[in-house]
Amino acid sequence: MLLISSKTKNKHMKINHRIIFSTALLSQLLLWAACGKSIFEKDYAGFDGKVLMAQATEGRNIVPLAMSSTPAQLAFGASYGKSMGPAPKDIPVEFELKNDWIAGYNAENNTDYIPLPEGSYSVSGLSSVIKKGKTTSEPLIITIKSKELDVKEQYMFPITLKSAGGEKIDSALTTTWFRIDEIIRPERDVTGQATLTVSHENRNGADAGEGSKKLVDNSTSTKFLVFDINTILPNFWYQLTFPAPIVLSAYTITSGNDALDRDPKDWKLLGSNDGTSWTEVDVRSGQNFSGRTMTVRYEFENEVPYKIYRMAISAVNGGTLFQQSEFRVIEYYEQ
Repeated sequence: MLLISSKTKNKHMKINHRIIFSTALLSQLLLWAACGKSIFEKDYAGFDGKVLMAQATEGRNIVPLAMSSTPAQLAFGASYGKSMGPAPKDIPVEFELKNDWIAGYNAENNTDYIPLPEGSYSVSGLSSVIKKGKTTSEPLIITIKSKELDVKEQYMFPITLKSAGGEKIDSALTTTWFRIDEIIRPERDVTGQATLTVSHENRNGADAGEGSKKLVDNSTSTKFLVFDINTILPNFWYQLTFPAPIVLSAYTITSGNDALDRDPKDWKLLGSNDGTSWTEVDVRSGQNFSGRTMTVRYEFENEVPYKIYRMAISAVNGGTLFQQSEFRVIEYYEQ
């Protein structure tokens, strides 16, 4: 997957979030959002029933989900209308999961939601009761295993209030379209943990103003420059060596400040634990950096820890020099 930091995110391009919820906090936020009573702080125009789903209110059905080995919990239930006061009797309520409605929702709203896959969730039940003297039912819990989900997809979990013990249901607040628009994946930049080496250095050395150290100095206003690159290719590389094997899953490249024909065009990211045997972990060709000091993010599937990660550059964009402002590597981690 390729992500460009200057572009707006869509379902296939997701920019890194710097604020990551802890799983425990996330679960609490989901439960509070589902069970809170702030919906009753005002009357709703067109209210035409005694029982409703508070979660059906727009804004309360968006589920923030973090990738974690600890399942998140989402609550739903029924409420008795404010204007009616507390329930005068026990009101049994029944719900139904309506995955077959998702296609119609997508057609009407020009979206691409899919159902949560089997095995990625469980529901504590679809029946509850609004107890006499109460305004809300005992909550029902959806448990979601985020690690079973695909971060490239958007998911929907539509729950509808099917019956309320003979009481009329508010037609405007009958169905909650729980939506997972994004799965936030905890990550960290681990570039600083590694030691950089290069196959060919700037003619003035690593410490020069355009030496190799500028490649990982965490500044896009500097760059690494190599002369006469066509006499070196395809045997040019730079690599990061970590103290211990690590699983990387993404990296970013920032183009240089001038002459786009010096930008890297074709490369392979290789992994090794001995510096002799190498495995391809990502391959790119025909890359084009349309902007100067433009950061492009690349994601790849990798579950193998390697101690050394080598960027083997096989072509630049037509020039006789190589330049690159910055190279950063990303590790995903579990909370």
